[in-house]
Formats: sequence, structure tokens, C-alpha cells
Amino acid sequence: MNTLYEQIARNILQDISAGLYQKGDMLPSEKELMMKTGVSRITVREALKTLSEKGIIETRRGKGSFVLIDSQLLSSDKDNRSKRERMHEKFIESSRARLMLEPEIARCAAENATDEELAQLEKTIYPHRCGRNPEKQLNEFHRILAQAAHNPLILSFMESLIQAEDQIEKESKDILTLPEKQKAISDVLNQQHQKIYEAVKARDGEFAYFYMKEHMRFLLKSYEEFYTWFV
Repeated sequence: MNTLYEQIARNILQDISAGLYQKGDMLPSEKELMMKTGVSRITVREALKTLSEKGIIETRRGKGSFVLIDSQLLSSDKDNRSKRERMHEKFIESSRARLMLEPEIARCAAENATDEELAQLEKTIYPHRCGRNPEKQLNEFHRILAQAAHNPLILSFMESLIQAEDQIEKESKDILTLPEKQKAISDVLNQQHQKIYEAVKARDGEFAYFYMKEHMRFLLKSYEEFYTWFV
């Protein structure tokens, strides 16, 4: 069951989808939303925070909340809805495949990773130290782990999965801000990567397996919850 602030957030999303607010428009102020909905300021703020985390709006301090996405892309017409459903299905299928595969990859990496591969992994979880883009290092971490398993077939399969997700991401970038691109979730993902890395570095295959399974379940759950807002 949705919480009150989630209901308010969904109502605002429906207004955007209906074209009441266009990309670049400023939403009503917190006070106006309170009067319109009859809820507290805290509830309104949580609703706006939820929409911001989904990449639907951007709240600028001292200015207000602005719509980031084109209302037509969220419309319920057949073509746009089908496109969102296809993205959803592809990401969920890919995430489920990785959930079955990657915990064992992490275990093998803990047993077989070279010092050079461990150094490469470390750079992906502390990208700021190397002047790298943190977003781009999320998939790089998984690719290096697959490489560290020292099984060419596994590496090839993982690279094909990552490439497929990259393609879907390119197709969706003008429509949705995917979970791993949202700061709150990407921060959690990076923390989970750190735990996996430390287990691999310690040559602890069981913990590497466990932490990777936890990580992939979190990622799958994040995508499933995310897409309930749009499909």
C-alpha cells in the first residue's frame, strides 16, 4: 500500500503526464501543494523528494521544483507505454540473469584475481581518486570481476549483458533517470561494491558470493520498484 506522500507524488506525476505541467515548468510551491492536497509540509516535501529521486523533477533551493521530463514521454498512449514496458522487461530479465550468475563470478574472482585486477577494481570503487566518472565505473566494476574469474566464456557473456543494458540506457536517457543514475541509489551501489571488493581482496569467496547476491537483489528490487511508477 502506498504511503500518503507516495500518493501525493503519484498525483503530481499524473498531472505531469496529463500535460498540466510541461518540461521546464515550475510546480506549485510547497504552501500551494499543501492547500491543494490538504496534507502537511513534511508530506509535501517527502513527495517532492521522491519525484526528485526518480529524476522527474529538480528542486532548486530558494527557487522551487521544476519538471525535468517531457510530459508526452510519460503519456499513456500505446507507443510510449510499449516503449517503457520493453525497457522494463529487458532490464528485469538482464538483472535476473546477473543475479543467477554474478555471485559465483565474485566467488571465483576471490580465488583467482591477480594483484593487477584487484588494483583495477579498487579504482572503480574510489573513482574520484583517479579523476574518473563514478557512473561509468559501476558496470566497469562488474566487467573486471568477470575478467578476474579467468573464464573467457563468462567474460564474454557478462560483456554482452552489460552492452545490452548500455543500449537500453541510451534509448531511455531522454525519458527516465534510471535507478543507478540516481544519487541515493548509486551511493548504496558503490558501498556494496566496496564490500564485495574487500571480500575479493581478502580472498574470501563465501563473503564475496554473499555480498554480490545482496547487491544484485538490491539492484533488481530497485528497478522493479522504479518501473511501477511508469508502466
